[in-house]
Amino acid sequence: MKKIKQFLFTYISPFTWEIFQTFLGLFVLLVLRGKQIEGFHRGRLVIRFKKGEFFSGTSLGFFILLPYESSQVTLAHEWGHCVQSFRRGPAYLLWDGIPSLRNNIEARKRNWSYVNYYNLRPEWEADELGGIVLKNGIRVYADW
Repeated sequence: MKKIKQFLFTYISPFTWEIFQTFLGLFVLLVLRGKQIEGFHRGRLVIRFKKGEFFSGTSLGFFILLPYESSQVTLAHEWGHCVQSFRRGPAYLLWDGIPSLRNNIEARKRNWSYVNYYNLRPEWEADELGGIVLKNGIRVYADW
């Protein structure tokens, strides 16, 4: 059953159930410059780009888009958003994507600490799904 779910997650869902997110990710890729394919992370294609061209890391369907200097914790967090997308399909953008974008913009505008930002939904859920835990007040990937 695990192999079937992984197959669906990697090869079927991004191009059917998550097609809106994947097309949006493809569009974002067209406007990004200085991008480089890093490879796959747990079934999704990771692409790095120059910071400043785009506000921060994001997950859109088949793609995880990250600034070059992003940490493994950020990668795990964005993968958590991929799981949200897999679970919610077409509703992902309304239920998680737009609120996450709004949270990110608000956090930057108000100079929030990461504690404020990652306590918001859907961020805490993406952390949980991505395997991120708090150790001594620091977000770390539980498997590392």
